[in-house]
Amino acid sequence: MKRQETTFYDDHPFDWTEDYTLHEIDATLAPLLKSFIQDMPPDALILDIGCGPGRVMASLAARRLRCVGVDLSGSSIRLMMQRTGKAGVVASNLQLPFPDGSADRIISDGVIHHTSDPFRAFAENCRVLKSEGLFYAAVYKPNGHYQKLYRFPGSIVRSLVKYRVGKVIVHTTILPIYYLVHLVRSRGRRSWYGATNLFYDYLVTPQVKFLSRDVLEQWSRRCGVDIVNYNLNPGLTVHSFLLYKRTRSAHVDCQAPVP
Repeated sequence: MKRQETTFYDDHPFDWTEDYTLHEIDATLAPLLKSFIQDMPPDALILDIGCGPGRVMASLAARRLRCVGVDLSGSSIRLMMQRTGKAGVVASNLQLPFPDGSADRIISDGVIHHTSDPFRAFAENCRVLKSEGLFYAAVYKPNGHYQKLYRFPGSIVRSLVKYRVGKVIVHTTILPIYYLVHLVRSRGRRSWYGATNLFYDYLVTPQVKFLSRDVLEQWSRRCGVDIVNYNLNPGLTVHSFLLYKRTRSAHVDCQAPVP
């Protein structure tokens, strides 16, 4: 058997809600995602694409919904399965191992912007969604405070952690400050482990794109989906889209290269 390649999120899983109650997990969800889950039909097949260690999957599993988690990180999938008891698949969202139109609902919560080809990931999510199905997508907003932080001081942090001495410097100076800020903001709920994972996701992750609403609207037209709800999420790093897939009678150009 071919050895699975280690990913960034195998080493630094987006895991920061360990020991959270369902109420606390739900409180971390963007409002549009929370309402999307609450309104989920009981018989719908849901794919959580880019599920990580299972924060959203835990919310779905607690409601006894039919769901499958998908992630490129095998370590994250194992954590998700242990915590939720739900099925998981190790796969890239650039090439999903599911037939066309196989899912009633798709969730992609903060994932597309971490891929090498965000449009292709968006198109793959649309491909596996059934006609008249719904697709929740959250992506990083452009021109916000997070984009500035990722560029600076993020560029310095990413340069430092490549080296052993630099990593020691980061872990003994910048990371403790980051942890204390999150500890205060979470009212003592955030652990060192959780804060470290957030720190690596926000400042060290090697692949980040900032995608505007205009871009998502262009992609939606090309892939035969309509934006039926939108939330800017003031105060959050992502904005949220709820998309509806039209019937296949209309021509779509979802595989064409993006200019």
